[in-house]
Amino acid sequence: MSSNALLPGTGRTATRALGAVAVALAAASLLVVLPWEPMRTAGRYALWAGLVAVALGAAGYVGRYRGGLLVGWVSVFLAAVWIYVVPPLAALVRGDATGAGGYAVPRPSVVGLDPRAELLTGLRIGPVVALVLALTLGSAAFALGVALRRRSVR
Repeated sequence: MSSNALLPGTGRTATRALGAVAVALAAASLLVVLPWEPMRTAGRYALWAGLVAVALGAAGYVGRYRGGLLVGWVSVFLAAVWIYVVPPLAALVRGDATGAGGYAVPRPSVVGLDPRAELLTGLRIGPVVALVLALTLGSAAFALGVALRRRSVR
């Protein structure tokens, strides 16, 4: 396997995988921005787990269909950064504050930071966590996809 096939990938597989992640991020952004009651508390964890699952699925997909490891890393990185940046940004734009019912927009921090402080913290910490997740989980999902491809050839 050449390095061109490993890192950037070949064919339209990379575009399909990144497109699926982009659609998932757009749908999750709508769920966070819209004032929908189930998303306030328990729904946020399912939403974030769903985003990471879509990104890991995309990483496995590009491993299976030779889409490129870089695409798998980018998919997981974008999903992880989204969790730390978009919810606090939505809360800041909407003018939400911590009330008796918690945040009106679900955010990763469970300490009572105001939206601006949480956004700045997310911009500082989010890319580091996202890089670790992308390199570990993204690589593992890609390797699983490669293993499935090799097993199906035999």
